[in-house]
Amino acid sequence: MKRRIRKMAAVILSLSLAIMIFLPSTPAFAGQMIYNNETGIHGGYNYELWKDYGNTMMELNDGGTFSCQWSNIGNALFRKGRKFNSDKTHQELGEITVEYGCQYNPQGNSYLCVYGWTRYPLVEYYIVDSWGSWRPPGATPKGTITVDGGTYDVYETTRVNQPSIDGTATFQQYWSVRTSKRTSGTISVSEHFRQWERMGMQMGKMYEVALTVEGYQSSGSANVYMNDIRIGSSQPPITTTRSAFSTIEAEQYNSTNSSTLQVIGTGNNGSGIGYIENGNTVTYSNIDFGSGAAGFSATVATEVNTSIQIRSDSATGTLLGTLNVGSTGSWNTYQTMSTNISNITGVHDIVLVFSGPVNVDNFIFSRSTPENPRDAYSNIQAEDYDSRYGPNLQTFSLPGGGSAIGYIENGYSTTYNNIDFGDGAVSVTARVATQIATTIQVRLGSASGTLLGTINVGSTGSFDTYMNVSAAISNTTGVKDIVLVFSGPVNVDWFVFSK
Repeated sequence: MKRRIRKMAAVILSLSLAIMIFLPSTPAFAGQMIYNNETGIHGGYNYELWKDYGNTMMELNDGGTFSCQWSNIGNALFRKGRKFNSDKTHQELGEITVEYGCQYNPQGNSYLCVYGWTRYPLVEYYIVDSWGSWRPPGATPKGTITVDGGTYDVYETTRVNQPSIDGTATFQQYWSVRTSKRTSGTISVSEHFRQWERMGMQMGKMYEVALTVEGYQSSGSANVYMNDIRIGSSQPPITTTRSAFSTIEAEQYNSTNSSTLQVIGTGNNGSGIGYIENGNTVTYSNIDFGSGAAGFSATVATEVNTSIQIRSDSATGTLLGTLNVGSTGSWNTYQTMSTNISNITGVHDIVLVFSGPVNVDNFIFSRSTPENPRDAYSNIQAEDYDSRYGPNLQTFSLPGGGSAIGYIENGYSTTYNNIDFGDGAVSVTARVATQIATTIQVRLGSASGTLLGTINVGSTGSFDTYMNVSAAISNTTGVKDIVLVFSGPVNVDWFVFSK
């Protein structure tokens, strides 16, 4: 039962780190940042931040993904989706489906939902998959429906002389509210519409469908790491792929067959999954293996011997390999374990099939063959790592072009394989930005490998002001794996070695 105990200290610390984003000493974010009411198009999706008052932040990331934070608000909505001309019904548009995944941390009243409006009649609608301290909408359900294997209570409420897309108006609200919370999966939006219409709840002509995080007189944060919206059979799906060779956080799954699995703290200010039982499966969609992978590693904790099958495309799909997991000593002691897998290329869904209880922090695949050696004496882009440790580390775009890594915290590391030093290097230079003094250790092979040298980074004035900082290293020759180990927040553009 110990594995079922939530680690509240880790959760509280994670939330406190999230709140720090409002402070000026926080590293730069990855995407476009907005703080006040704004609408527009980003990554092929319509976005909107709306609030009446309070502190809000919305970060617009690739495709439909985004993150947001709010505090001391009256009401605030953060959303990314598709807007229409209010000239077609949902039947005329075709099937509407949303595939999503979200790290959702409400503190008080909040909803995680598909949200939108229709005109003729004017309707505001919600399909709510998770919520905070209060389950909406505080009314008597009209009935219950089953969609995508889940049960939803259906409600119809009336708003009198309230704000709407057409100004102050009186309109109906339609609700599907899931009877058990979830934070990832598929929402067949059109099926909800059809079920509502069978119950006499008339839909109008479509104005909007969007994955939305709403907060009401509360605080909180959310990271929508998957938001793929499909509309109509003739329109290709909008998809997001994840590299098999970058760390995949276990809690960022797309679906599971488990009724017990939950997100847990991992003791390293991060999260993972636990409450796992024999026969449970967890699916991760659109994993890109490129030209091939031949190995699998997972960071796990358990007190029993168990196994994890790695299968492609379904729970009964091709068995790529099996990770045999021995006891790590406790449910709180995490170790990284590895196994070989059959070569797999291209983009596939990956399904982990469990034979028994285990906590999983993250996993990563290794390439079939080593990459061509990289020249130590040409700039190595910081975001071109082969693996990393650090749940919040992200890549973001620089204003003048190019990318960098940020969201770095004490103890994080990035690994760069097959760096060719030739007959020897004796110094390293990194292009960095930070508001506080910190250090970057340069190590061989692993985060605890031989220390080659330490880059002492002073404040550059801001997280947007980059400077080149150098340090001597022990003479290094041949082809080596290099690990950068960070002691605190810093943004890194690139690094290079000198003979």
